[in-house]
Amino acid sequence: MARKKRSQKHNLSPEFRREQREKLVRRYRKTILFNERERSVINQYCQKFSVKNQSAFMREIVISHILEQLDDNYPKLF
Repeated sequence: MARKKRSQKHNLSPEFRREQREKLVRRYRKTILFNERERSVINQYCQKFSVKNQSAFMREIVISHILEQLDDNYPKLF
C-alpha cells in the first residue's frame, strides 16, 4: 500500500507562515456607491447564482478585470 505524501505546508516554519498570513491581511478600504438600478441588478445576480459573500465577489470581479486589462495592454516586441 502506497503512503500518502505529506503536505509541504507542515514543513514550513511557523514564523514563515505567520509572515505570509500577515501579507494577506486586508488593511486598505475602498468604498463604492451604486444607484438603485445597479444595486438591484447586483442583488438579482447574487440571488440567482447564490453568491454568499458580496465583498469577495466584488473584489474578484475588479481584480480579474484589472488583470485582463494588464494582459491585453502588455507591450509586444513585434
